[in-house]
Amino acid sequence: MRTVTAASIAVLSLGLASAGIAQADQSNYPEVVTPSTQTRAEVVHELRVAQSQGLVTERERTDYPRLQAGGPALSRAQVLAQLRQAEIAGQVIVDNTAVHPS
Repeated sequence: MRTVTAASIAVLSLGLASAGIAQADQSNYPEVVTPSTQTRAEVVHELRVAQSQGLVTERERTDYPRLQAGGPALSRAQVLAQLRQAEIAGQVIVDNTAVHPS
């Protein structure tokens, strides 16, 4: 029984793999090759110039705004009270499909 199951799995695996390979060969998308008109040295030089002008930073991740601590965290009850106040003031619109804890 185990041999039959193992053989069935092997045959199915080979069949699925060959189907995937056959589909990969039938790609309708043309391969677009755009050769570069610049050398590596020219690209590096342009990058350095842009960095010196402040157009590109080395670590752009540091440019993201940082969240500032707003004090101690609110309790669940405080957050729900703020939500109710915002709903009453018309700052939050809750339609009949929205569900929030009460």
